[in-house]
Formats: sequence, structure tokens, C-alpha cells
Amino acid sequence: MEKGILDSGMISKERANPETVSWEKTGNTLFLKGTLGRDSLLPFWQQKDHVLEEIDNIDVSLLSHVDSTGLALFVRLKGEYQQRGRILTFSGISERLNTLITLYGLQALLDDNLPKA
Repeated sequence: MEKGILDSGMISKERANPETVSWEKTGNTLFLKGTLGRDSLLPFWQQKDHVLEEIDNIDVSLLSHVDSTGLALFVRLKGEYQQRGRILTFSGISERLNTLITLYGLQALLDDNLPKA
């Protein structure tokens, strides 16, 4: 299991402040915790290749806030996975985040999360 906090481009094991995103890898799932938005996005983006190694699911249930830039990150990651012929799913989507997804017309972001008929 790997853990870290993304803040100012550094990974540390210190307690996250409200403007950071901490993460933990368990198996093929990345658990995000904290705030994913304009102020915390850049450090995550700079380390995404390392953070997302061997990940095919991102659990967002522990995120206290996701703004439109955080949602844009999810869309970008999903697209990158699709270009490589891989599937990226998201789990733990809150009602608030689901509302944001619906408002932006991005329900396709969740297509791989739905059972196949």
C-alpha cells in the first residue's frame, strides 16, 4: 500500500490541509481524499503518471470537494486511458459530484461503471 499527500508538488506523509489532495493506493484502486480543485490540481497533475501506475479505479468517496477543474481532470484521465485501450472507472461518487457531472453533460464519464446489459 502506498500513501502520500500532494501539495506544492511534493509528496509527504504529513496531515493534509483543506487545499490538498491525499491519496492511497490499495491494489488497483486509488483512493483520493481532501479537496480536488483549482488550488490542488497542479501537484496531482505533475505526479499523475506515478500515482496512476497500475490503477484502473479511482475512489472519490473521501473527497470533501470537487470543483469543475477537478471534474475536468477526471475527464482528461478517462480520455488518456481510452486512448491506451484501458478502462478507468470511478467509484464512491457523491450526490453532489454526480450533480456536477450531470450539469456538464458528462454522464459518459460513468459509462464503464454501469453493469453491461
